[in-house]
Amino acid sequence: MSQHRLPILAAISAAAMMLSASARAEEPTRIDLTYDSVMDMVRPENLPGIKVHHNLHVRIANGSVLTEHRDRRTRQYADRNATAQVLEGTGEDEAGVSWRVAADGTLVRDQDFRQSTRTMTVTFLPGHACRLDVVDRLKPGFTEYEFLRLKVHEMGFYSRYTVIATSCRLG
Repeated sequence: MSQHRLPILAAISAAAMMLSASARAEEPTRIDLTYDSVMDMVRPENLPGIKVHHNLHVRIANGSVLTEHRDRRTRQYADRNATAQVLEGTGEDEAGVSWRVAADGTLVRDQDFRQSTRTMTVTFLPGHACRLDVVDRLKPGFTEYEFLRLKVHEMGFYSRYTVIATSCRLG
């Protein structure tokens, strides 16, 4: 086994052990992540204060195969998506998403948008707990975030994007 894979397996094993005293690294690890955001659309419509709820349901099996089911909703509009990849594997999926285990044992999800990036960090805590941190950053030269709109599935441009609440649950 390569030295590169050892930190990945150690982090996954630690997460699995937190789930149950009898857990083994081969058993799937479930992580449920949620966060709420508020954003101000400036084009094609001027819509301040749009609140969006995001859910991500992550499963890690065999120490490295990760599946993610995600959805988001605002008022009456919603969408969902899913992906599967190997941790530290082949890079981004078609949505620009990649997962990795950082040197400190945190599980990190990077997403590359045209005008910004999103980094989600899952920190495993004692007592069968975890914490989610979400950070969005504009790329150099950009002053607006560009995201797919839920209402019409076209691109919208936002002057503000703020994460207001997060949660993480191991299941």
